[in-house]
Amino acid sequence: MQPIDVQSAGITDIGKVRTENQDQFLIAELNASLSIRSGGMQCVAGSRLFGGPKGHLFLVADGMGGHRGGSEASNFAVQYCANAMLNGSCWYDRDDDASDEAFFEHLKSILENAHRAIEERSKSADAFHGMGTTLTMAYVDWPQMFVVHAGDTRCYLFRKDELQLITRDHTVANEMMRKGQLAPEDLERSHWSNVLVNALGAGAENVVPDGYKVDLQKNDSILMCSDGLNKHVSDIQIRRALLDATGPQNACEVLVALAKQGGGSDNITAVVATFHAQPNHRMQMFMAPPGKEAMVQDVDTPETELDTCDLESMQSEVATTETGEEKSDGKETVDFG
Repeated sequence: MQPIDVQSAGITDIGKVRTENQDQFLIAELNASLSIRSGGMQCVAGSRLFGGPKGHLFLVADGMGGHRGGSEASNFAVQYCANAMLNGSCWYDRDDDASDEAFFEHLKSILENAHRAIEERSKSADAFHGMGTTLTMAYVDWPQMFVVHAGDTRCYLFRKDELQLITRDHTVANEMMRKGQLAPEDLERSHWSNVLVNALGAGAENVVPDGYKVDLQKNDSILMCSDGLNKHVSDIQIRRALLDATGPQNACEVLVALAKQGGGSDNITAVVATFHAQPNHRMQMFMAPPGKEAMVQDVDTPETELDTCDLESMQSEVATTETGEEKSDGKETVDFG
């Protein structure tokens, strides 16, 4: 990974209506490390040596599924993806551009496996039945950013004062707009804007992640957010907030405040990262003192294969049935499995 200075921040807020925050986010660096058992280098046994960051990981998830279910699903999904990235080797050495396709397949398989794991988890308690979550994951191996995505949590690119939406909302309304069946100005007001055609869990037979690759440039910024932000804050307002912000933390604070001023009808999450030139090109190594290690998540990787879903047939079925299972967070899912 080429040297790059990454400044980032994230905020999640319950909003003004919900009684529970079912959003989750994660900002992390992936580093190689050595666990010292014995030897020299003036290192105490049990300490750990870390190299510089090999990549940067950003996750946003928006849970759904009643009391406990939504927060369980989003938290589990974020932990699962972090676990899979940390224990996989695909991220560590990506010097060949020809490996991009394989890397995308690896990232997509993480979401597919997380979907199956959530479905298994939903069977463990009645409170978890039908739980699900959106998930957007961005991995930056400078200067490339790989985004995999299911649901309506978004990823934006802010470059040279211009805002660009990278992801596509997996909602019935968005599919109708793309087919010319719904005017863009009616998108947010449509009942179908709350009906997801793609998510992790939620009783669906499968999930089909989208993948996007962006060649980043120095001074670029990215914004990842749950729909609690963009349903109340327009792209024009988002652009102005990023343009005027003094840094990622300030940008997140302003965006969350704007969403609450606009109604705050849902949980609100914003993650902002900016990428600047790194003046120090030397390799670095850091030491952490001995300490207790705690297991955060231990979960089997599901073995079963997923079918693929056909959005054409999805749209046809929605048009004829106009049904969906209402979720307590205002979202609905339609199972086209």
